Amino acid sequence: MTKKSFDIDLSLKFAGVKMRSPFGVASQAPFSPLAMSPVHLTEMLLKHVEAGAGFVHTPYIHCENQHPKDRLPTGRFMRAEVNGFGKLGMYALAESYRIEMRLQEGLKLIETLKSCLPADVPVIANILGPGADPDGWAEHAAKMEAAGADIIELDVSCPLPANAAGAIEAYASERIPEHAGVLLGDMPALTVAVAKATVQRCKIPVGVKMSPEVGFPRLVGFVEQLKEVGVSFVTSVNAPLSVAPPDIYNGGRSLFPGLNLNPIAPAIGPFTKFLCYRNIGTISVFVPGLDQAAVGGLVDPTHMVEAMMLGAKICEFSSGTLWKGWNLIEASTDFVKKYMHEQGYDSLEDFRGMGTRYIRPVEEVDWGLGRLTASVDDSKCKGCGICANNLCWAMKMEDAKAVVNEKNCSACSLCIAICPNKAVSLVEAKNPRTEEEIHAEVMGQILKK
Repeated sequence: MTKKSFDIDLSLKFAGVKMRSPFGVASQAPFSPLAMSPVHLTEMLLKHVEAGAGFVHTPYIHCENQHPKDRLPTGRFMRAEVNGFGKLGMYALAESYRIEMRLQEGLKLIETLKSCLPADVPVIANILGPGADPDGWAEHAAKMEAAGADIIELDVSCPLPANAAGAIEAYASERIPEHAGVLLGDMPALTVAVAKATVQRCKIPVGVKMSPEVGFPRLVGFVEQLKEVGVSFVTSVNAPLSVAPPDIYNGGRSLFPGLNLNPIAPAIGPFTKFLCYRNIGTISVFVPGLDQAAVGGLVDPTHMVEAMMLGAKICEFSSGTLWKGWNLIEASTDFVKKYMHEQGYDSLEDFRGMGTRYIRPVEEVDWGLGRLTASVDDSKCKGCGICANNLCWAMKMEDAKAVVNEKNCSACSLCIAICPNKAVSLVEAKNPRTEEEIHAEVMGQILKK
């Protein structure tokens, strides 16, 4: 069957730069010595472009001129899974110093990409500057601009510097090493100073890639300050830090294949999208008017629409391409065009940010207590009993089927969330009651006792 195509324009301007599509490849760390070569990296990035990418990132480029001969890029991945729940993600262990692209190779990569990319596929230079030196960051960014980069992204979010010796002392003393990453990005004042200096130095747009270690609500004030100093966009979010589980059958040793140790490592994968959505949604609501890039945990085409509905302008592929390869770019492009056709949207702006209207204070929620109740579809219920064997006053088992006592149901939807067979739904109660009626009944029971 021939795949139906839809003539829908996905082009846009991000930070004032035209892109043919909102989907592209995120900054990826070089995990192989071959990745030191601008030629090899260009070949790989062009495969993303052939699949439809609207922009490309460089790996994060360090200000050191050349890569050291005795610390070649390498790292190790490990599957993250939970018994009974399946694959959740991966741990990506590496040493920051090893997998940073150096200045000479980085500038050559930008020049090579600019010589062969279409005009509407910009290059975003992801850079790692000299620690807590704002002027040094600005000088580093200016070199990327001179090489032809279209956009600068300040990488103050890479989790890897935090797994090195002395990281805690460096953070506490604010003597941030050149391999800054999250050590800098979790310090708003220093990051804002770096951003300000870079914005003032460069003519091209400058953005900041946010660290997941900066949580809500501190995130809001941080981004407000970045906006005030002229940052054109923020990217959310990098991988959070974690510790991989120990081998419980081998004295707690490392489960990383072939490794003798289990250092602190970033955790990557689908679950990261919830951190991404936290940032995208809350920044859209509390710091409007700032372009946003979504990255982290986006592994399915529907995730692209979700991120854009929360306010993202572009979506970067990291976890998704690790899981599915660059074909995910083509699949997402096709999905979004079909989705827009079916929903009657003529442009990306028609649905971008649509979901933010529902991000409201919790006091405004209509809980439906007494008006809504759980309902079980007997044809789908397999009688596993998970819902009844749980934190629930309303569910019980009768004849190997789950049954709801409407009078005791608070419409919390736990049963819906945990049912493995999607047999439960929320419906209007047959005998609705007000909260006052429920309160009087419960108090009556208390007083009887």
